[in-house]
Amino acid sequence: MKKLDIDTFTELLTLSPIKPRLKRELRFVTSTADLTDQQWDDRELLPIADRSGNNGVLLVSLDDDFYILPYEFKRGITSSVTGRNQSIICDFCQTWQNGSNAGSITFPKDRNSTVSYLVCGDLKCSLHVRTQTKEAHTSRAQLREDVTIEQRVTRLKRRVAGFITNLPYSPTTI
Repeated sequence: MKKLDIDTFTELLTLSPIKPRLKRELRFVTSTADLTDQQWDDRELLPIADRSGNNGVLLVSLDDDFYILPYEFKRGITSSVTGRNQSIICDFCQTWQNGSNAGSITFPKDRNSTVSYLVCGDLKCSLHVRTQTKEAHTSRAQLREDVTIEQRVTRLKRRVAGFITNLPYSPTTI
């Protein structure tokens, strides 16, 4: 992902067709200013949430294009039978997540329909595929996955690109 600053983020929001209310409520995290160029290069997804953390936009970088996808987020996936948190495998990065770190992300597809995916509760899929988190190490052990980091990154990009084709959003260039 290209390095973003507050001005670039504001420009991206101006060019994107998301609801004005959501644009007003989004807060670009100032801690992203501390990221090095390499850390920016290691990101395909960057969630920007409102204060509640339940709504926001997911910035997706594919082939130097930015997609701005508004979303609703729900933390914790509970079983309707037992009422306990369920473990999931993230639809984006294929990382195993225990129930307390699982979530569901919902994107509007058109006026009357949405599409939802099971995802990592922290939405740090770019870091999980690069084995930079504790959850990534646990997942590799749970799934007995033996693929290289480059293969996991390629898989993440391919899966996210596939999901984007099901949504009515076009890339935003700056």
